Amino acid sequence: MSVAYEIQRLTELRDRGELTETEFQEAKARVLAGEPQRFSMPSASANQMAMLLHMSQYLGFAFPILGFAVPILIWQLKKDDIPEMDIHGRIVANWLLSSLIYSLICVLLLFVVVGFFGFMILAILSLLYPAVGAIKANEGRPWDYPGSIHFF
Repeated sequence: MSVAYEIQRLTELRDRGELTETEFQEAKARVLAGEPQRFSMPSASANQMAMLLHMSQYLGFAFPILGFAVPILIWQLKKDDIPEMDIHGRIVANWLLSSLIYSLICVLLLFVVVGFFGFMILAILSLLYPAVGAIKANEGRPWDYPGSIHFF
């Protein structure tokens, strides 16, 4: 990849708020210094790993703990090898924590019957968001889940 492409990619990450100004300047300095990239995996494989990260959330429908643990585990194991995985991992982790908070709110709202509808909406979103995120990841683009609270 060219230096111009790398700087453009870093600028886009900074503009989306995924890199702080300090991180941007450090990464830009590394690119300009000609330091080798930290990963060697081709982009198609990186896209497939990111897609797998999003799809791993579906394990939660069969085994609830795995739907939370496996995406976090994939993110933590691959984020240093594949820089794109860090972005997708943050998106997924933000959604997992947000959906947990939304579930707790729905439990409280069950006492006034509204919580039932909240659970239905949350279930639909939990089916749709990972699929859309996986499709976008396979295209090489991160997709921030709407309604997700940004913790990371």
